[in-house]
Amino acid sequence: MAHSAGCPVFDLTSGNQMIQAMDLSMSLASKRQTLIASNLANLDTPGYRTRDFSFEKAMKSALSGQISPISLVTTNPMHLQGSTSGTLPPTSDALQPSAERNDGNDVSLDRENMLLARTQINYQTASTLMQVELRKLYAAIKEGVAH
Repeated sequence: MAHSAGCPVFDLTSGNQMIQAMDLSMSLASKRQTLIASNLANLDTPGYRTRDFSFEKAMKSALSGQISPISLVTTNPMHLQGSTSGTLPPTSDALQPSAERNDGNDVSLDRENMLLARTQINYQTASTLMQVELRKLYAAIKEGVAH
């Protein structure tokens, strides 16, 4: 952001814990949506194994600064790839589907659709809470300019 000489630039969002937490929540939800989309795209790929992570555990870990960078691994050259940008929390074995088809694929359409709906709700909630915080900042700025 450019500014004129002698005029300080203030970053009002980086110090706001709610905005930072909601930004993190939206980022994690977006990454999870990418994994779910990859799982759904590979619904009929023989041998494909579902990839996922616990949103709640990832959020707690991220808020405490414990997420480390990892990348998605291609186990079959025929698999569609999700995004590998940024960091992803480790996959939780407890979240893996219990059913596997004869072709070795364990993707459940019902499970993935349910997880996608939950993840979309998480993203929308974080977006709404961030908008509330940004409106508060805007109101404070507007109030300060009026005086």
